[in-house]
Amino acid sequence: MFEQLIPPIVIVLLPMICSNISHMLVVKYDLLSFCKVPIWSYGFGANKTWRGFVVLPLLNALFLTLIMQLTEQPCRHPFALGFALGLMYLLFELPNSFLKRRLGIKAGESATKYRFFFYLLDKTDSAFGVLLFYYLWSSISIQMILLFFVLSTLTHITLSLLLLKLKLKSRF
Repeated sequence: MFEQLIPPIVIVLLPMICSNISHMLVVKYDLLSFCKVPIWSYGFGANKTWRGFVVLPLLNALFLTLIMQLTEQPCRHPFALGFALGLMYLLFELPNSFLKRRLGIKAGESATKYRFFFYLLDKTDSAFGVLLFYYLWSSISIQMILLFFVLSTLTHITLSLLLLKLKLKSRF
C-alpha cells in the first residue's frame, strides 16, 4: 500500500517542498522585487503578490522536470503538471486569505478568534487544491489521495517548524 505513495511523493511533494523553500528565499532576499505587487490588497492582503504567482509555478515546473529526469519516474508532461500544481497551490490559498481579510485579520498576522480553525486551514488549503488537481490528472485512488493529504499536512507542519528555526519564515 505504501509503495503506491512513492509516485505522488516524488511527483507532487518533493518538487513542492523544493519550490516553496526556493520561493521563501526569493521573498527573504527580495529578488524580483518588480513583481512584488499585491494581486488585490483589499481582498487578499499585501502578501499575496504577482511575484508568487510567477515564481512558484515556474520553480515547481522546473523542479518536477528535473526530478523526473533524475528518478525516471513515469510522468506525463512534467513541466505542465509542475506548473499547474504550483498554480493550484497558490489559488487554493486565496479563499483563506480573503476570509481572513473579511474578518479583519491583517496579512501576516494570526487569528485570535477561531485560532485552531485558521491554523488548520493554513496548513491544509493548498494541499487540498494540489491533491484535487493531481487526483483529476492521475489515476491515483481516492484512498491514496486521502492518505497523501494527511502526509502532506504533516510535512507542511514539520517544514514550517524547520523554516522558523532557520529564520526563513517569520511565523508558523
